[in-house]
Amino acid sequence: MNSRNRSTVSMFKLLGFSESSDIRAALFVAFLLVYIIILLGNLIIIVLITITPKLHVPMYLFLWNLACLDIASSSVTMPRMLVDLLTNQKYIAFRECMAQVFAFVFFCSTEVIVLSTMCYDRYIAISQPLQYIVIMNKRFCLLVLGASWMTGFLYSVILTIHVSQLPFCGDNVIDHFHCDIPNLMKLACANNLPNEIVILVMAGCLAMAASLVILISYAHIVRVILKIPLLEGRRKVFSTCFPNLVVICLFFGTAAGTHLKPSSRSLGQDKLASLFYTVFTPMLNPIIYCLRNEEVKTAARKVVRKVQHYTQFSASTVKRNMK
Repeated sequence: MNSRNRSTVSMFKLLGFSESSDIRAALFVAFLLVYIIILLGNLIIIVLITITPKLHVPMYLFLWNLACLDIASSSVTMPRMLVDLLTNQKYIAFRECMAQVFAFVFFCSTEVIVLSTMCYDRYIAISQPLQYIVIMNKRFCLLVLGASWMTGFLYSVILTIHVSQLPFCGDNVIDHFHCDIPNLMKLACANNLPNEIVILVMAGCLAMAASLVILISYAHIVRVILKIPLLEGRRKVFSTCFPNLVVICLFFGTAAGTHLKPSSRSLGQDKLASLFYTVFTPMLNPIIYCLRNEEVKTAARKVVRKVQHYTQFSASTVKRNMK
């Protein structure tokens, strides 16, 4: 189709969740509370790790980055979703949509790489505990994290460029609450095979590479755990990687269910699965890591005691000054 004869799309319409004002109001309150929990929960982890020297080790360095990514990825979609629920504003400009695609892919792809790296970290900690500090030294961890963020950035740049080159000239309705690549590809009005191939191959390569790292790491972890003679010893070793395993299952399971869904699945199920890995997983991550990690809970108790002591000291100082 000749581009001169084609009317290009300048705006997309996000259908969101419901036309009913009552339902939108209820959803707005619910998602606002969830977003506040995401911000507070992940900020608490960031602050605890930052101010606690004992937590300045590789595992918590990765967790610090994961918390930052959870805040960033949820902030790409949730503020816009909350505004749409409150005002029923459904239209998003083409450039804003592409910016949302870029930011969302950037943070989510980086999170995939960081989660995979955390699996490797747990594998080294369990299989080679005496060499852990040597292998997972600070320089190596910073290089890995820098490479993770840079890979996510380049991956997102390439995907966003190819998505933006798709020919959008007819239907501009996205039956979702944010701009995402699968739904945008459905709106392409002409065959653009090269861009579609690049998008599918890159997404497949990232998913395959991350899956291989995770599966190989946990295969070795299980092998090491099974060699431990005592049941209590197995339980203690497994508990160190349990939070990471739960987060991976939640994130990868729902993300794969969204992007590899069968055609028979309803759009409502599609939105629910997307909500789970874009909204509820970032909310659950701090809870999972805090509840299962004694070092994080101990650091939190110390901070609370310091705050209480400072508050009591300040109150007594104010009373003395008043006298």
